[in-house]
Amino acid sequence: MLLHEQKNDDIDIVALSGRFIMANAPETRERLKTLIDQGTGKLIIDLEKVTFIDSSACAVLISAFKNMQIKSGRLILVTSPVVQSLIELTRLHTIFEIAPALPAALSAFSTNLPPAPQ
Repeated sequence: MLLHEQKNDDIDIVALSGRFIMANAPETRERLKTLIDQGTGKLIIDLEKVTFIDSSACAVLISAFKNMQIKSGRLILVTSPVVQSLIELTRLHTIFEIAPALPAALSAFSTNLPPAPQ
C-alpha cells in the first residue's frame, strides 16, 4: 500500500492506494495519529484508490476517527466502491462522514456542511 500526504490550505489529506490490510495497519495508524496530533483538526482520508480493505484497516480508520473526536476535529473519508461496500456492511457509514470524491470533501470543509450523500 502507498500513503501520500498533502495539504490543501489548512486541511490535511492522506491518500492511500493499493491493498489496505493488516500488514500496513500499524504503520498507517501511527502516521495518522501523528498527523492528527500535529494537524489543524481537518483531515481527509482518500481511499478512492484502495483496491482491498480488511477489518484491521477498518480499525485504523476508527482509531483515526476517535483521535479526531478527542481533538474536536473533523474527518471525512473519500471511498472507492470496494471500501464503501465494507463500510456499509460493517455499518461504519453511520459514524463516518463520507464524500464521493476529493473535491466534494474539500468543499464540505469550505462550506462547513456535510458532504453530499453518495
